[in-house]
Amino acid sequence: DHKWSDSLYVANKKNNLKNYMKNKTILISGGVTGIGSATALRFLENGWNVSVFSNVKEHGQEFTKLANAQGLVARLLVLNADITKEKDLKIVVAETKKKFKSIDVLFNNAGVGYFEEADKMDMKKFDQMMEVNVIGMAGLTKLVLPIMKKQKSGQIINNASTAGKVGHAKSEFYAATKSAVMRYSEGLRAEVAKFGIKVSVIYTSTVKTGFWTKKEFARRKKENWHGKDPVFLTTQDLANTVEFVVNQPDNCVIEDITIMPFGR
Repeated sequence: DHKWSDSLYVANKKNNLKNYMKNKTILISGGVTGIGSATALRFLENGWNVSVFSNVKEHGQEFTKLANAQGLVARLLVLNADITKEKDLKIVVAETKKKFKSIDVLFNNAGVGYFEEADKMDMKKFDQMMEVNVIGMAGLTKLVLPIMKKQKSGQIINNASTAGKVGHAKSEFYAATKSAVMRYSEGLRAEVAKFGIKVSVIYTSTVKTGFWTKKEFARRKKENWHGKDPVFLTTQDLANTVEFVVNQPDNCVIEDITIMPFGR
């Protein structure tokens, strides 16, 4: 029966993909809270090896407890590291490679944002955004690339923001860092394709995480959201997106994907 054969083919293809994805490794910066945490748990559930790090030791400990409660620690590596320190990043990459033998996906997720008028911004905060959102991201990528080049395969996913595409009042400094991520990713994509390495960018809008301070949330509610709470994306929405991007076949790459809240 033709329909039965098609169904069997699809089922076998899904099973083969699931088995293929096992024993692969994803490294996630900022992987113990928010979007990173949800994504890490999703990939652990899918049978992946997962390496995560954060510069807040307590957050790493809390995430380890969460993963342990779900029976997912066997394939998990949690490290304490600062993305703005090259020596820390070298340890992260070395320990991940030592434990899991490969790094198949790098999810550059760590980020920080401060929002202020142009003539009132504390430039030290702008420096911090550049250090975390751009320089740290590029520094970690630099260390992972030789591994992927040797493997002749890999995928780099950079978590950008819709702010990188369209600037808004009091967001110009943050937007500048995310625009840099966008252009960096475009150039990197053209550079590493010949090594079998894919580069993808996820553009996100408002996600319900600890990213927003109470002050910034109140300001946006008053000035941008007409006094109402907006529809937020969830961390699971972003985990779904990363999973979708990674699960494309070898002959396909999602270069850019934008995910927005929908509804009222």
